[in-house]
This record gives sequence, structure tokens and C-alpha cells, in this order.
Amino acid sequence: MSPKTLDILCSPFERAPLELATELSVDGETRQFLVNRELGFRFPIRDGIPVFVEPHQIAGINSRFRKIYDDWAPFYDLLSRVGLYILGVSEYKLRREFIEKLEINGSNRVLATSVGTGSDLPFLPRHCDFYGLDLSAGMLGICQKKMRKLGVTAELFLGQAEHLPFKDETFDMVYQMGGINFFSDQERAIREMIRVARNGSKIVIMDETEKVARKLEHIPGINAWFKHQHRPIVPPTGLIPAGMEQLEYRELYDGQAWYLSFRKPN
Repeated sequence: MSPKTLDILCSPFERAPLELATELSVDGETRQFLVNRELGFRFPIRDGIPVFVEPHQIAGINSRFRKIYDDWAPFYDLLSRVGLYILGVSEYKLRREFIEKLEINGSNRVLATSVGTGSDLPFLPRHCDFYGLDLSAGMLGICQKKMRKLGVTAELFLGQAEHLPFKDETFDMVYQMGGINFFSDQERAIREMIRVARNGSKIVIMDETEKVARKLEHIPGINAWFKHQHRPIVPPTGLIPAGMEQLEYRELYDGQAWYLSFRKPN
């Protein structure tokens, strides 16, 4: 882990500073942790990924969807392509157009609060500093494999978007591409995105509409995300705090996706 990455990390609830610690286990393995010795915090680093939440610490529908994403991670990219094909949407076109809307330049520090399998990586500017967080260890494992195949670098973290392990005003761009429809607390996640964004930064959120959920809820595999849905899909426009600037909401792809962007004021 680079010093510049360590410098932006903090405990996800208390926002206490962390330092890197290396320990030798009883079986002779060297293991790394992020720690705050004064407060007794200790977050393991597994396969190069800092772990800020364990499965037993996850509550609400986050717990259900973490398991779904973990179980389906090896097949997620295929399911995504099939789902988009059924909807008549090109995944390549969708992701390319989405990343273009983010207005990222090569020197930006960028955070994806649900990085998933890293399907956005081929479309990002190569020289930006990219950070990806996800609730699913399985999805992050696929993302690591994709990074090696593409020859790109990124810092990955296992955690919850509702409790980001980053200091205030850290990122030039924060985005959420899919997944927020299934969050336990959408409002908290949005406020966390705002907290870690620098003043003047653009924040972008996009996900599918209720129309898509109803269309895909009977498709084997894909329906894992939509069957037994506990609440209707409603774009979280009403959850954006007062004072945000350049608020934009629209529906895309014949009403199959909603797109929400705004800017944190200076």
C-alpha cells in the first residue's frame, strides 16, 4: 500500500487515522493490518485488499445482497451482458458514455463506491488514481483478475458505501454505477459520497428503474437481484441534501435507467 493511499484512510465509523502494521502469525505467515493502537482498531488486509467490514457485521438488505453478489461473482459479467442484451442495451456503449459523463482527467483521484468486477476499468483515463470499494469479496476478487489482465492499477477496499473508510474531502470524483437500489440506507450512502468528495467535485449515481426490475425478475440467475424485492425502485432524488449544485436527473435507454448527478459546492 502506497503512503498516499494510507494517508487518506480512516476507520469507517469513528474516522480515526490508521497505520500499517505487519505481524508474524503462529504458522509463520506474515500478515498486514491497518490499525489504530490508541483506540484498538484492527482491520485485516487479505489478498491485498483492506477489509473494513466482516459478513457478520453487515445488517439489513446489505447482508442479503452481499451473499448474492458473492455467490454469483464468477458469472456476474456474463449475467450483466445477458441482462443488457435482453433490454436492448450495449454494455460497451453504456459504460463508455457513463464514464465520459464523469469528466475525469488523468490527474484526478476517483472513487467508485460499488466497483463490482471492475467493468469500468477499460474506459477510465489510464493515469487517474482509481479507488474501488465494494461489499462483496467475490466481486473484488474478479476485479483483481481483471486488473491483471488489463495491466491497470487500482486500490480496492472491502467495505460499505454507507460507512466509507476515507477522510473528508479526499476525491475529485465520486460515482456509484449500479447497486444503490439495493442499499440498506441510500441516504447515508449519498451523504458519505458527499463527505469524501472535495469541494466543487461532481458526484454521479446511476441504476436501473423499476421497469427493468419487472422485466428481469423472471430470468433465471438475473432474477436473484429482483425476486422477493422488499421495496419498489425509486430514484433517490429526494435524498440529495439541500445546497448541492447543478442537480440533474433524467432517465436513459427508454426509461430503463435513471441518472442523477450534482456538484458539491465550493
